[in-house]
Amino acid sequence: MTNIKSCKIKILNKFYEIKCPEGEETNLLLAAQKLSEQLVTTKNKFKKLDDYRTLLLAALDISHELVICKNAQEHQRMQVNQFITSLESKINRTVGCEADTLPQTD
Repeated sequence: MTNIKSCKIKILNKFYEIKCPEGEETNLLLAAQKLSEQLVTTKNKFKKLDDYRTLLLAALDISHELVICKNAQEHQRMQVNQFITSLESKINRTVGCEADTLPQTD
């Protein structure tokens, strides 16, 4: 069973008490920091937006970043799988050639 811990985070100079699984406090703090930084960037870029729209744009930017990272990760996974398959094929061909040159014992 996961223990729940209370964690204090800061977003745009306001503190919030958030519950999270024990051991995830650092990730929660990093996420809050990322959101706060993105909110500041969005507020500076679009000065006339209200807080709600600023929050939506910041969340959309972070979500877009996540999608790009996941796509890159999937691409890397596919490249690693192709490399492993290629290595296995080369190993099998090499082992197969060596097995053909061994004297047969019947």
